[in-house]
Amino acid sequence: MQNSNNQNKGGRKGRLGPQFQYEQSFMNKVVADYMAGDQSMSQVAARYKITKPQIAYWYSLFSSELRQTTLEKPIISTAMTEQEKKEFDALRKQNEELRKKLEHANLKAFAFQTMIEVAEEQFNIEIQKKPGTKPSAE
Repeated sequence: MQNSNNQNKGGRKGRLGPQFQYEQSFMNKVVADYMAGDQSMSQVAARYKITKPQIAYWYSLFSSELRQTTLEKPIISTAMTEQEKKEFDALRKQNEELRKKLEHANLKAFAFQTMIEVAEEQFNIEIQKKPGTKPSAE
């Protein structure tokens, strides 16, 4: 599933945009599986043998696009009252705002995770606690 064509030509500083190690269809499938909500990000990562930060990054890039192409627009019945239509529109707006905040939070979490991983590698210190570790007795 890996893409062997990683050459960039043109664009800003010789780049067209982000080049990925994986095919777009694979990344979309991973993000769609995560968005289905049946599995955690860790479970999806283990299933596809990739890292959680990869999924978080792909999610931040592709989730809006996938959501638009996979979800049908809700059908508003003509039997709705004006008040119900206003409430429905307000809820739709609130839902979209919350989705944007969630995407921002996921991107922020990915950035923090990346910073931790880079700091651990560069400074050779353990920042993250390993699963099953016990607190030190002081």
